[in-house]
Amino acid sequence: MAAVIATFLATTGIMAAATAWAGPPGQMQDGSPTPATQTEVPAANTKTPEPGSDWPCVQRKIDTLTSAQIWDGPPVEEIKNWRDDKEIAELVSYVISRRIEMDAVEEAIKNYAEKVPEAERDKKLTLLFAGVLHETNVVRSSVVNGIETFQRRQRARAKRLEEQGKELAALHDRAAKGEKISQEIDTLQNHYDWNARVFKERQDNLPLACEIPVLIEQRAFAVARAIRSHMND
Repeated sequence: MAAVIATFLATTGIMAAATAWAGPPGQMQDGSPTPATQTEVPAANTKTPEPGSDWPCVQRKIDTLTSAQIWDGPPVEEIKNWRDDKEIAELVSYVISRRIEMDAVEEAIKNYAEKVPEAERDKKLTLLFAGVLHETNVVRSSVVNGIETFQRRQRARAKRLEEQGKELAALHDRAAKGEKISQEIDTLQNHYDWNARVFKERQDNLPLACEIPVLIEQRAFAVARAIRSHMND
């Protein structure tokens, strides 16, 4: 699945997200989550995609994750100064990357929490979570936009296939009337078959692409839980 995610992100132009999310850590060789990444989170809301919508996934589209969705600490949406603390900014980049196993993430958070004076710990860890939530939403928004771009391209491919199908039918009608256009038919048929294959292969990958936002949410939930475990209030 990691390879599919990498290909999807790269082909939709989401290079920043691909950097953060294409790496294999966090999965076993068979593609299943490692125990460290298996996180109990609320089941994703699902619905039937609306015809013609840019959102093709059965998972309900959520534009932005809020702090209330993934942790029980204080709201952090108004905290914008987390980058002012260089150590926190570096730790944010580290813990949100799927290239880093959750065991290592939990250890890094633990080490940071233990060296912060207890009187400042809750404030600093809240600042850390503010950064995690912000950067998670940046990556997640890129992925969501990429999925919608993917869907628009698939609709364009489907329309082109429909047009090519009509062109083929017209050519066969002309051939039935005696026109010598077998080479023209073969050329168009080859184009049609290739485009149909590309369309199907990419459509088959769509369910995996739709899982990427869910994986991001699971990661954010796990990181939030790790941060919260070192807070007093």
